[in-house]
Amino acid sequence: MQSITLKSHIGSDGLLKVHLPDIRDTDIEVVIVYQTTLSKSVETAFLSQFYGCIQDDSFIRHPQNEQPERESLE
Repeated sequence: MQSITLKSHIGSDGLLKVHLPDIRDTDIEVVIVYQTTLSKSVETAFLSQFYGCIQDDSFIRHPQNEQPERESLE
């Protein structure tokens, strides 16, 4: 069994087109598991509604430790 992960768009006709370049003239069994994705504008709008929502003064970010110097990537 092989697995393919892809992002695609389903048009108003409700059809999903999947091109399998290595498979020709054969029978296959297909299992589809799908998850809808939010557009960036919807995601941003959703998250922005929570900005500043915590009004409790006791909610603080505790001091963070200094991070060690990282090795150069070069």
